[in-house]
Amino acid sequence: MTNETLAKIRRLVGAVKKEDLRYVDCFVGEDVALFMPVGGACFYAVTPEHCHPAYMFVAPFDDRTEVKMAGKVVTCGHGRIFCLSPGIPHQELPSEGAPRYIAIMINKRFFERQLAHYGARRPIVFRGEAHVAPPGLLPVLKRFMIEADEHLPGSLPVLSAMSVEVCHSLIRAIVRTPAPRDRMTERVEVGRVIEHLHAHLGEKVTVEALAEVARLSPSHFARVFRRETGKAPMEYVQALRLERSKKLLLAGGRTITGIALECGFGSSSYLSACFQKRYKMTPREYQKSGKFKV
Repeated sequence: MTNETLAKIRRLVGAVKKEDLRYVDCFVGEDVALFMPVGGACFYAVTPEHCHPAYMFVAPFDDRTEVKMAGKVVTCGHGRIFCLSPGIPHQELPSEGAPRYIAIMINKRFFERQLAHYGARRPIVFRGEAHVAPPGLLPVLKRFMIEADEHLPGSLPVLSAMSVEVCHSLIRAIVRTPAPRDRMTERVEVGRVIEHLHAHLGEKVTVEALAEVARLSPSHFARVFRRETGKAPMEYVQALRLERSKKLLLAGGRTITGIALECGFGSSSYLSACFQKRYKMTPREYQKSGKFKV
């Protein structure tokens, strides 16, 4: 660890020494730093009544991380984020084996500047509260660690951008901002389903099977599909099959029964019933007319 890196850590953590971090992996940016114990505790963290000049957020990997503060012991549970404001005395209690967590230290002014985007007129004071961890936080932290560890050209601006992402991910979890809807991914999944339908139109089709192709639950898939296409899934399948049957009828060379089976209707009588209901003529009449009738 260089003296420059240690100076950055001290601006966030406090009067920590290199020896205190002997068993801790450190990933340091200008405004955000991540600390992950790997072989033992951070000696500074277990110091009684110490505090930090930065905001601290702890993401545990188990339910054994305990912090003593204001005469009480707080357990940091897996899947939640332990939050602590600057200047609040606390102590991590020693445990059997190496602690398993990622501690996120965020510069006070930097955090409060990001918090202001959410309408906060004054800083939130965290006194050991636990909030549900945002689902996308760990991948962001992992990317931050890799970037800080590799020291590639351009690392400083990349880490700066990631620091903003880490900060907003935490704030949104704390203030319970609704997760953004991933409309583009859903649109891609619907497109995959439509491609699948074109390739398997003659086979049995169910909403459940289509939802599996889209990797969505059946109920959510049905809502997304209607939103993107304007039709319910089976209504869309029916329309697609009728359009295919029209083309095959005009192409000639196939029997009505063969067309019905190829388009997934199962029988010529079922094709005829659906065709007449939609186009007000039988498949045979359409074939003879050679044109589409509205």
